[in-house]
This record gives sequence, C-alpha cells and structure tokens, in this order.
Amino acid sequence: MTWWPLPAPLVLASTSKYRYAQLQRLGVAFTAFAPSYEELPLAGLDARQLIVHHATQKADAVRRTYPDRLAWILAADQGVVLAGTLLGKPHTAANAVTQLLEMAGQIHELRTHVVLDTPGQQWQETSVARVQVRPLTRAEAQAYVARDAPLDCAGSYKIECAGPWLFDAIETDDPTSIEGLPLIAVARLLRLAVAATAA
Repeated sequence: MTWWPLPAPLVLASTSKYRYAQLQRLGVAFTAFAPSYEELPLAGLDARQLIVHHATQKADAVRRTYPDRLAWILAADQGVVLAGTLLGKPHTAANAVTQLLEMAGQIHELRTHVVLDTPGQQWQETSVARVQVRPLTRAEAQAYVARDAPLDCAGSYKIECAGPWLFDAIETDDPTSIEGLPLIAVARLLRLAVAATAA
C-alpha cells in the first residue's frame, strides 16, 4: 500500500528480495532495477570504506543506465567487519559455517551504507550494529545453516528467522538494518530529499 507519495519515481538499486520486502514496509511506490556493478575489493580502501564505495557505485551505475533521468535512486551495501576484515556473503553452506565459527564468541560490526541519489544532490548515511555472537559449536553452526540457509546474507545469518539463537546481544540505532536495509535511515533521507525539492 502506498500512503506516502514522493515527488519523483523511486528506484531501488537492487533486486534483493529482502530489501524489496523491507522497502515495501515504508509505503512508498518504487521499482527495482539491478545495478550493472560488480562488488570487488579495491586497493587502498579498508573494509568500512569499501562498503561505502560499493553503495555509491551501485547508485552511480543505476543513474547512468536507468531511463528516467528524474528518478531518485536508492542504493545500499552491507558487510560484516570482523577485526578489520570484511566478510561478505558466504554463497555455500560450508562457507556459512566457517563464517559463523569465526564470529563465535566475538563482537563484529554489521555495517549498512545507504545512498539516496536525486538529480543534483546525494544523501548518504551509515547504520552500524554491534553484534555479539555467542560461543558456537560446529554442530550448532551447521544446524543453523541447514535451518535458515543464509547463503546470500552477509554474516551468514537471518535475524528475521532463527538468527536470534546465535546472539548474546545486539546494539544498534536501527534494528531494521540487520535485515539488509536501515529503514529509519532511508525514511530520514527521503524526508530530506522531499524537503529539498519543496524548498
């Protein structure tokens, strides 16, 4: 249901089913468009900078290829930072188990950077969750991966499913960010863009 109209078409620079479902919750009309951008490591950028870089490059890629030049482009990138190292999506069950065991008993950052690109202006914000993973046995990690199949999720967990079994604590200013898209930040950026358009 669309209950908050925007002054321009909104394009989600992602075909992720998770982000699509999340953005629907805000009640804005939007379309999804896959950015022609490959997330690769880049020399000279640390893990946190790389997440920002990926998000901005996704927005730029859609801006270059989307047919409506007046559209607003919403892009995001998420990654797990553990001891300065970026952990991405596991893609296989074996990798997911390995990631969970690497994070077990430790605190990691789940960082999500959001970019709202409008013609002539761009807004950005990073949401950070500090996640304490409880000690895990290999059998527990394997059982969880078999249950939730988090192969396309940064950090190898789904907070919206059985993921809470994995954690001792989570500290964040936006709990929705853990699912892939920080809706509080997105709503704030949309309000800023609407206000700038009306000014």
